[in-house]
Amino acid sequence: MAAQGAEANGGVFARHNRLPFAIDIITGLLFYFVAKFTDLQTAAIVGVVVGFALVLFQRITKIDVTGGLALFGIMMLCISAGLAFWLNDDEWIKQRGTITGLIAASFFIIDGVRGGPYIGKGLARYMPYSDIDVGRFAIIMGTIGLIMAALNYGAAKFLSTDNWLFYKTFVDNFISVGLVFFGMRFARLKPAI
Repeated sequence: MAAQGAEANGGVFARHNRLPFAIDIITGLLFYFVAKFTDLQTAAIVGVVVGFALVLFQRITKIDVTGGLALFGIMMLCISAGLAFWLNDDEWIKQRGTITGLIAASFFIIDGVRGGPYIGKGLARYMPYSDIDVGRFAIIMGTIGLIMAALNYGAAKFLSTDNWLFYKTFVDNFISVGLVFFGMRFARLKPAI
C-alpha cells in the first residue's frame, strides 16, 4: 500500500507539517536543557506534561501540533517517564532510550508486517514521496529503531551523562536521519517496467 499524496504535500516541510516538526525540535531541546540543569527524571516528567498539554491544545484548538503520531508519541513518553521513575538511577535512566527504542521498534515492525496501516501511514506523511510502501516503510523504521537502540546502549554504557546527553540530543538525530535517507531507497515502490 502506497502513501497517498505525500509528494503533493511536500513531506516534512509542507505547510501542515512545519508546526509539528518545529514542536518536535523544541521539545527535544527542552528535554536537553531541563536534563542539563536539573536531572533526567525531571526532564522525563516535563516531557510527559508537555506532550499531554500539546494533545489537549490540539483537541481544543483543532490546530495540528503533534503530526500524525500523537497517540503513539504520548504512549512512548509515558513509558519513558515510567521507566525514569521505576529505574531511578542515572545509568539506568540513560538506558531507557534503549528500552523505549526496542519497544517502539517492535510496534513499527508489527505495524509493518500488517501493512503499515497505523504507524507507517502516519509517519509516511512526513516524507516527500507519494510512492512509499507504508508496510515496508514501517519495517525499515523499526529496523532503524533497533540500530538506534543499540547505539544508545553503547553511548549510555561508555559515555559520561553529559556526553550521553549531548549525543542523545544532537548526534543521535543526524545518525537516524542518515539511516532514514538510506532506508527510503527500500521503502519506495519500484516503478513498473
